[in-house]
Amino acid sequence: MFTHLLLDLDNTLYPASAAMDRGITTRMLHFTAELLGVSYEQAVKERERRLPNYGTTLEWLRSEHGLTDTDAYFAAVHPPQEIEELTPDPHLRSLLQSFALPMTVLTNAPEIHALRVLDFLNVADLFTGIYDIQSNGFKGKPYPQAYLTAIEGAGSTVSETLFFDDHKKYTDGYVHIGGTAVLVKQQSGIDSAVSQVHADSDAKTYVISSVYDIPALLARLARSH
Repeated sequence: MFTHLLLDLDNTLYPASAAMDRGITTRMLHFTAELLGVSYEQAVKERERRLPNYGTTLEWLRSEHGLTDTDAYFAAVHPPQEIEELTPDPHLRSLLQSFALPMTVLTNAPEIHALRVLDFLNVADLFTGIYDIQSNGFKGKPYPQAYLTAIEGAGSTVSETLFFDDHKKYTDGYVHIGGTAVLVKQQSGIDSAVSQVHADSDAKTYVISSVYDIPALLARLARSH
């Protein structure tokens, strides 16, 4: 039985269709192009080529291109005006409250971005903690310690924690350490999604279309226990 929810932030608590997703990616690529001294188009291609080897763009730039000024990176990718790219969700707060479970945020973004988004969505006080990319020395998801630090900080365990993210790389990372994950992808909904059992684990990955499918998923999981 799950007694703790560990949630990603971007494209999970708000939909991937939001302008913020495009904004973050565009600013990240402009920063990359400037750092590498290449065109924007070349930066896009190089990131696509190298990112599969790393957890994040930041890790790639630090490892292969000598990026040391992480504050400059975060300032460029997450400026204060980024919040203008989000749309208020008046129903999100009541939805999260209805879960009646402790919740923690695990994000590969910096804490200042997480707080900005959570405050805008009026849900910051509903989370027991925020674990950002700096919590584990800039090695966030899908590294095992990123999940474990957040879970241990919440006083929970992997077996008791249900993890939500919009990136398969990160849900796979959680399943790899024995957890149960939920991939949040915009599609037709939970009933049309087949739960996937990974060959190397007894844990499962479920697929839902948005956080608004979580009540149905929790009910389904409760019936299976």
